[in-house]
Amino acid sequence: KDVKKQLTLLQRKQIPFAAAKALSDTARDAQRAVTKQIPQKLDRPTRFTQNAIGFNRANKRTLTSEVFVKPIQAKYLKYQIDGGTRTAPGAGTGVPTRNRKLNKFGNIPGRKSGLVKGKKQFVATIGGVTGVWQRFGGKRNPQVKLVVRFEKQVKYSKRLPFYKIAASVVNNRFAKNFDKSIRLALATMR
Repeated sequence: KDVKKQLTLLQRKQIPFAAAKALSDTARDAQRAVTKQIPQKLDRPTRFTQNAIGFNRANKRTLTSEVFVKPIQAKYLKYQIDGGTRTAPGAGTGVPTRNRKLNKFGNIPGRKSGLVKGKKQFVATIGGVTGVWQRFGGKRNPQVKLVVRFEKQVKYSKRLPFYKIAASVVNNRFAKNFDKSIRLALATMR
């Protein structure tokens, strides 16, 4: 009777607890693994991008956990994860040329205030190319150079294997995490 009672208690309380803990630990492991790969797979990611991966813990009722890309970062990281073509509204997406200085992360600096910087830069279509142009050469020899080209469509290749990394961690870690959680549940069983 005592053994049967202990087994019933284990089945009713401890196994769901152990499963939820194992699922949460595995999701955390997957989140850490993907986060670790971001600086290796993406070119000079910002701290904001490096902190893009989150996870939700499982509980005894739902027994589900989740690893995800946070919503704001997902808007741009989906192209790094899935690849594809991004179609931009309006004039298009600003793509820097070799004439534009970039910040330490490889991005166009100060984008919040717009792509045009100073009185020498302006938006125009010259020779069939729309973008931000910059005047140089002075009054005697006026010239322009393209600093940012507007592209209606930008193609991306897959760079961050999010799903592959997460699936690999789940396959390698869940059984170990579940075993560890069952041992903890048995040790703390009342």
